[in-house]
Amino acid sequence: MTRKEQMDAIVARVAEDQRAAFVAEMREADTKEAREEVLKKYGVEISKEEWETLKGKAGGEVSDEELDKAAGGCCIHLTCRPW
Repeated sequence: MTRKEQMDAIVARVAEDQRAAFVAEMREADTKEAREEVLKKYGVEISKEEWETLKGKAGGEVSDEELDKAAGGCCIHLTCRPW
């Protein structure tokens, strides 16, 4: 499963009307503990393997752009722009 597919699957676990808030809070969470609190708040449980996938090969974090795409905040061509 690709990183984008993994993020889509995680965001899909959040109620549709709460996804924008979830993504915004995940974006603001600057530590692993803060991210875990956001996941807990929205009732999202992820496995250790999912954490590893989201961290990526170089140990980086999910980018704002990836979060936007997973939450549906991007156009169909995956080139995010303000409307």
